[in-house]
Formats: sequence, C-alpha cells, structure tokens
Amino acid sequence: MQNNGYVYVASVNKAYYNAAKISAQSLLDFYPEAKISLFTHAEWVEDSDYDIFDQIITDKIPNHIRAKLWALSQTPYDITLYIDCDTMIQHEDISNVFDLIGNNDILFTRNRPYNAQITKLSDTEEMIYHCGLFLYRNNEKTKTLMDNWYKGYLEQTAPDWNSDPYPYQVRKWDTFTMWKLLNKTEHGVRVGDFPQPDARWNFVIGYRPSELQGTETVIFHYTITVDELSRNEIYNIK
Repeated sequence: MQNNGYVYVASVNKAYYNAAKISAQSLLDFYPEAKISLFTHAEWVEDSDYDIFDQIITDKIPNHIRAKLWALSQTPYDITLYIDCDTMIQHEDISNVFDLIGNNDILFTRNRPYNAQITKLSDTEEMIYHCGLFLYRNNEKTKTLMDNWYKGYLEQTAPDWNSDPYPYQVRKWDTFTMWKLLNKTEHGVRVGDFPQPDARWNFVIGYRPSELQGTETVIFHYTITVDELSRNEIYNIK
C-alpha cells in the first residue's frame, strides 16, 4: 500500500507558517485521515501543531523565500501533493487527488495569462505551468528535478545571472526555473496536467468563475497580503 500525503513549506515570515496551519486544518476538515507534513523553522513550532501535522521537519530548513524547492526532494511520501501555504481546501475530492497521477511522474495545473504577471517568454515560448501546487512521485527522476529546481533558482537570482534571451523580470519566478528544466534539459520526467477543469484543483484568486465549468472548487489559492506579512516578525537564522 502506498504512503501518500500532503506537504507544506513555511519559511522567511511567520505569516506563511500560520497560513499553512489554517490550510492543513481545512484539509483535515474534509479528509480527517490525511497525512500531512510541514517543513518549517523549529522556533515557530508549538506542541499543539502536532495535532495538525503528522510530521514537522525543522532540520536545516533554509531561511529562503523558495525554501519549498529545497524541501521537495525530501518528501516522506510515495506520492506527494505539494500545496502552497496560502490556500484553503474546500471539497472532499481532496482525498482522491493521488488517483489522478496515472502514469505520470508529476502533474501541474495551468497558468492563466490574464491572471499572471508574466507567462510569455517569446513568440513561441510560454511558462504554462503553475508552480504553487503540484502532484509528484517520489522517485530518482523527480527528486533530481526538484533538487535542480532549487539549484537553478539560486543561480538565476544571483547578482551576475544573465537572463538573455529572456526578460530580466523572470529571475524572481521559480516558474521560470521549472520551465527551463522541462524545456531545456534531458530530465526524463513524465509530465502531465490535472484533469479538466484543472482550475478546481488550484483556483487562484482572480480566476474567472467560468474556469470551473460548473464544478466546485477543491483548493482555493489566495495571496498573503503585505499587511499580513508586516504583522509578523521576519525570522533570521543566525
């Protein structure tokens, strides 16, 4: 029997940690048997959090806005649904998500260009996958992909990184790093899409209701505001 579960990662600001707890609790409301792991900083953890998470991993978590990329290859599950912290689970179909992977190694939902700061890279190239939620297998190919995702993101955010021939503004997006890995490397990973309407699995704030095609939202994806971040102390690792 496979050991499948859900992963959250919270770093840099405690607002993400608080959001992860709320999201995970909403998951348990619809799927009480869910196995949920959290990667975060030890200083934030309270004893009661173990009532929400099966595992809380705190060892060597980087204080980094993309700490999720560091954590992904370390999932304890055979099949993992990675979920951004700023989400709410809204439907019992969350319990069936692992059945969707089929023969694929990783599943993504699609970006909506009308709701994204940038998707087009050139006349023929576009970042089509949303990287705030995805389903993936724990095998050597995907673990290598995830490790390279973190490594590539660190490289592209270095001061001397050259974005040519792509817009310089892509440097801050992990979406671009994944696009490069999937389109410019021999990764060997079988990539698929969530079934239509994929928006119900990752309904991002700003999406048009018509994207649901009459179905119900499983995961609602909002954005933590600047005010919420400012109310929480930035955590600096010494």
